[in-house]
Amino acid sequence: MPEHALDTVSSTNGQSMPSNQVVSSIDDFSQSAQTTQAAIVDQGSAEQLPNYADLYPPPPLNYQAVFTGSGKEYFKIWIVNLCLSLLSLGIYSAWAKVRRLQYFDRNTQLAGACFNFHGDPTTILRGRIIAAILLFLYHYVFGLSKGFALVFASLLFFGLPWMMRSALRFRLRNTSYRGLRFDFHGALSTAYAIYLPIAIIFVLPALIAVLFPLSWFVALPGLLYLSWPWLHARMKYYQHNNFGFGQKKSKADISTHAFVWPYFVTFFNATLVAIIGGIIFALGVSIFLSSGTETDVGFSTALIGIISSALIGLLVYSVLGPFLQTKIWNASWNHTQLDDIQFQSNLPVWGYTRLQTVNALLTICTLGLYRPFAVVRSYRFRLEHMLVIANADAFETTRSSTNNENATAESSAEFFGFDLSW
Repeated sequence: MPEHALDTVSSTNGQSMPSNQVVSSIDDFSQSAQTTQAAIVDQGSAEQLPNYADLYPPPPLNYQAVFTGSGKEYFKIWIVNLCLSLLSLGIYSAWAKVRRLQYFDRNTQLAGACFNFHGDPTTILRGRIIAAILLFLYHYVFGLSKGFALVFASLLFFGLPWMMRSALRFRLRNTSYRGLRFDFHGALSTAYAIYLPIAIIFVLPALIAVLFPLSWFVALPGLLYLSWPWLHARMKYYQHNNFGFGQKKSKADISTHAFVWPYFVTFFNATLVAIIGGIIFALGVSIFLSSGTETDVGFSTALIGIISSALIGLLVYSVLGPFLQTKIWNASWNHTQLDDIQFQSNLPVWGYTRLQTVNALLTICTLGLYRPFAVVRSYRFRLEHMLVIANADAFETTRSSTNNENATAESSAEFFGFDLSW
């Protein structure tokens, strides 16, 4: 075929088109087709390829709460609270409690934000007045008559679970973080199942002593105290399994064994210390009986008894107490999580024991003036060994509606020695 035969191509209408225009048109069509095909392929790939951000999310971060306050600052608040509470015969104690909680919450930072407490002092004061009345009746009503004893015992049996649950709700609902309030979701029926046995073991011995005096089975209710480790574990499970923050709710898997063993070790060592102390006391008395006069023996015996009791009490408070607190604290928080937020507590036994021993000795030597410094040191030490494991956006949650709660229950529970701290 002649070469010039490729120079022109016949069109459909009989006219001819130059070959270079034909090639250009073909190239334009090819590029358009490739672009369309690439768009289809890209669209299909976008629909088929997985989101690697979902498959490989960023690892959670470790957040450690930091306390920015100091013992010197808290001492000023503590001494003012103490003086005003004494001058007002205890009335100012409600305002003192609010100032104390606000100071510690506002100086506790987590992930760049601080906590806060919003409790109303007048509400707490009303609760403490009722608590004082209940405390007075608890000490004196059992000696009046059997009828009064039965009525008051029934009041405590059916009122204590409600008070404990209301105390938890009041404390958490008045605590906020990042502008959101905490909450407590525990059911009232569960509160009765948890706290009614606790009320029984504390009230039943005194009630039986009034109803059946000088009976052989009066001491039997004291055996109920052996169930306290199991009851304490159930109480901690109820507290840690039902708190919330915004729309997040907590879950806990606290086992009874984690509480029974520390209590057994503490009870065994306390008994051993008491036996050793009794032996030392008996040896000291026998030495003075063989070498001193009757007057000297009486004075020396009393002195040895006071010193021995003080040393035993100090040993139990500063050694066995921190051991039990550390084990329960770690067991409670290491088995608690708030949806996607986890907690890790590594509070060391001997480190916390040394701290509490020094705090106790310095508090005694300063006649109690070192107490606020000891509180700050203990609080900071616990925070330093506590981690919050969560993603960067885990603290962002929607609000949850909360209602104002009466503080009567919280103050009443505090008067009876129950620990409501978290």
